[in-house]
Amino acid sequence: MESSWAGRGERLDKYATISIPIALAEAIDGLNEELGYWPSRGAFVREAVLEKLRDERLKLVELRKAKTDDAKPAD
Repeated sequence: MESSWAGRGERLDKYATISIPIALAEAIDGLNEELGYWPSRGAFVREAVLEKLRDERLKLVELRKAKTDDAKPAD
């Protein structure tokens, strides 16, 4: 079996396959048929994942800040 790692931390493959329930794929298709914004399901999912990652990273920054603020001694 060939490795997907090129060495020195570099991957040979650039994409991963991820499965979603058929109902979600059909919902994406229906939305895209009506709106026509995305060229494919994959484009929709990519945009949705990037948006979710951004939102969760912002939450993480806020949580870390709150934790730091809580650790400061009271005056």
